[in-house]
Amino acid sequence: MNNDHQSERKSAERILDEAWYLFQQKGYRGMTMDELCLRCGLTKPTLYYYFQDKENLFVQVLRHQLHGFYEVIMQTGTLEERLQRIATRVLDNFQVEYTALMRDREHLHNPKNIQSIRESFRGELFDPLKALMLTGIEERRLKADSPEILTLVFLGIINNFIHRSNEMELSNAELAEKLVQYFLKGAEIHE
Repeated sequence: MNNDHQSERKSAERILDEAWYLFQQKGYRGMTMDELCLRCGLTKPTLYYYFQDKENLFVQVLRHQLHGFYEVIMQTGTLEERLQRIATRVLDNFQVEYTALMRDREHLHNPKNIQSIRESFRGELFDPLKALMLTGIEERRLKADSPEILTLVFLGIINNFIHRSNEMELSNAELAEKLVQYFLKGAEIHE
């Protein structure tokens, strides 16, 4: 890879990282391209060289953040280990509830962009997690229920604890372990 291409890739990744921070802090409507330019030390023409507009940037940021979840879910291990890895990854990568970011899709106008986010979310996170739930059902580790419902329950549990590990004086991995235990065993006393 030549130096120009590598430098462009690093610049694009920095923009994505800074935009991710701003979108999480301010939402789609609150984040401005001017503010992003200031944070990245770029001019608007340079920013638009990488991303054609705010909508395209938002789509690319979400796709960038969702990338890699599939590999984490598909790693070998017990059901519990795999769920803990994905829970930790969600807790590590999100500063606000992911549902708030997904709601920001309502501000998108291009149907291709909406479809792109939906495909990334389903392909990287939801469908692989649903397949893991089905495996758990087949192995009789999970209740024989809809894998989709189990996936939504699991993600809902994790979503409610995003950016809360510090106030609980736990690391994200420790919090993930606790949440997976509640998901798998509930709050009932088992003796």
